[in-house]
Amino acid sequence: MTTWLLEAYGTDSRYSDDVRFRAYTTSRKKAEAFKAIPRIQFTDSGHGIVFWAEELPPRTPRKPTRRGLTDYISEHMGGMYV
Repeated sequence: MTTWLLEAYGTDSRYSDDVRFRAYTTSRKKAEAFKAIPRIQFTDSGHGIVFWAEELPPRTPRKPTRRGLTDYISEHMGGMYV
């Protein structure tokens, strides 16, 4: 069974580990919907938060989940639970 990693992270290169949201799913449909979420743009710094999904190789160790942007993500995925 294929597992997808869903991550939202900051684009400020000074903070390479700035992950605001991380979850896993086995649904390709959810992964595609997650990638389609519009970028959050910060007007004061020019940085933002981007949404990315990737298919993981089998037996890839999982990192801890993070749920910081759950409301924003649910709103843009049509209420689809992540």
